Amino acid sequence: MSVWSVVVLAAGWLGGWLLAGRRRDLATDAGGPPDGTRRVSVVVPARDEALRLPQLLACLRSASPGPDEIVVVDDGSTDATASLARAAGARVVSVDAPAGWTGKAWACWCGARAATGEVLVFLDADTEPGPGAIAALARDATERSAIVSVQPWHRVERAYERLSAWCNVVAVTGAGTGDARARRWWRRPVVFGPAVAVARETYFAIGGHAAVRGEVAEDLALARRAETHGVPVVALTGGRSLRFRMYPEGPAGLVEGWSKNLLAGAGSLAPARLAVAVAWITGALAASTFVTGGAPSLVAGRATAGSLAALVAYLAYAAQAFVLMRRVGRFGAGTAVFFVVPLVAFVVFFARAALLVVARRPVSWRGRVVPAGRS
Repeated sequence: MSVWSVVVLAAGWLGGWLLAGRRRDLATDAGGPPDGTRRVSVVVPARDEALRLPQLLACLRSASPGPDEIVVVDDGSTDATASLARAAGARVVSVDAPAGWTGKAWACWCGARAATGEVLVFLDADTEPGPGAIAALARDATERSAIVSVQPWHRVERAYERLSAWCNVVAVTGAGTGDARARRWWRRPVVFGPAVAVARETYFAIGGHAAVRGEVAEDLALARRAETHGVPVVALTGGRSLRFRMYPEGPAGLVEGWSKNLLAGAGSLAPARLAVAVAWITGALAASTFVTGGAPSLVAGRATAGSLAALVAYLAYAAQAFVLMRRVGRFGAGTAVFFVVPLVAFVVFFARAALLVVARRPVSWRGRVVPAGRS
């Protein structure tokens, strides 16, 4: 193993820990907003979510304290989304996005205008909040006078879903958690789209989703909008209090979903953080070559100093992957040991997104055609 290889591997591994930083999870408790009197409205943009919506609504019914209002915005669904929401006691608003708007931005905007709460909590239909999650989101948004968002902990059920492991890790470590105002050269404000809480007056003061109406990555655009208006942006991870299951419909949905968002996410990073992220991914890819290089030699009983060094590097990255994957989801030790598989998937998804942007080709998402990687 050359000196340069050692430098690349070491720099990348250390860079991964630097990006990970201190873990900041949503802190749940039994209390509500500070004064206990502010009404909380949950707004759920939903398009063909009949399979996922009942789980979310059940979680909201068992919340303690629960929201004062649940508004499900039926965004042109062709399944039983609306009827299931009504049967569960939610208020349903039916919409269809006009020209110039993405479906989710329009649904969130219409839901916010229809809601009566003083605190708005936007939840994707696939989220699964624990009993104290809604109260914690509302409390944080009001106490910090900020937009508070959460990247949920990824619940995995089927083997192909493990391909999202590295994508999830990069999404969280690349963006970072906490309040980014103190070190903008290192971390820019980011909003995680699945769960967002904001005071009603703050939301409309910055223009809400109407100000980011044409953005596919409306969450990232909303963070930039908040920053220009001096509104703090706080990003957290869900820990065990807020979960979701990504792309349960099958591998095709997983590929399209990540292709839609990865490039936009990379474009939102501060240059210094992006450079460290590139070094980290490069180091992980270099370590993964052990599978085709050093491993065969060791299995054949022809161990060399180089193959042993490659083994140490691979195990170091596998251990790092195990720790970081546990922060973002239930991917299991096996996914970390064979981290090369979700790592290659991440590279493929990112490359696909880049090619789609260069070729100006859109992706299909929930029955709509959207541009890839736009933010």
